[in-house]
Amino acid sequence: MKAFLRVLAALFLVPVALATLGFVLYAPVLPVRVSRAMSARQLAMTLYEGERLERTTPALRRPLWRYFHPIAGVLAATDRRLIWVGVAPRAIIDWSGDEPTRFEIRDWSYDSLVVADTRVHLGVSQGLAVRASPEASALRFAVRPIDAPTREAVVAAIDRRQEEMREEAERERIEQERAAFLARQPVYHTVERGEAVSSIAARYGITPDSLRVLNGLTNDRIRVGQELLVKPGIRN
Repeated sequence: MKAFLRVLAALFLVPVALATLGFVLYAPVLPVRVSRAMSARQLAMTLYEGERLERTTPALRRPLWRYFHPIAGVLAATDRRLIWVGVAPRAIIDWSGDEPTRFEIRDWSYDSLVVADTRVHLGVSQGLAVRASPEASALRFAVRPIDAPTREAVVAAIDRRQEEMREEAERERIEQERAAFLARQPVYHTVERGEAVSSIAARYGITPDSLRVLNGLTNDRIRVGQELLVKPGIRN
């Protein structure tokens, strides 16, 4: 029984010791509100030329090794991508007090991005799971209940952009199918005054002999208003 209690105590004390060490080494120096303000300023410098910011929401990210000291920042939906900018907590024991602020910056293009509501912090907080694609691992962000409207606005902006991309892709598909259909159709040329077999053939990139064969001509005699086949149709 004593051995069992010692083992049990060790199993309890080791995590406590690690958590204490983690607090000492990774305690945040900046308040969350300051980190978010710094992230917002950094976000403005992260945008591409001409990129437009649409919606932002405050968020927290909690890596396992910094669970009790999250990375505070902002999630931003632009007209081109989703961006995360956060301030990594500094250690209390720094090599230099002048060490510059370290930002964590990630971005995802909308074409394959997947964003879904989820529970984080052991299921007690509401947040977002962000994946670069349906098969990719998720990066999870906590969003406070008070920031729920901004979280929903970011998700709505993403949905709107992705819907626009789907509509554009559908328009391109239809246009490609139309172009392919037209490419298979025969092309005719209506003879105008002053045109000859040689000039018509040169206009469509074929030889005069080919033009004669396509139209069953035995000579170069053509008349104004006559329709000449200059490109035969392609059968599927």
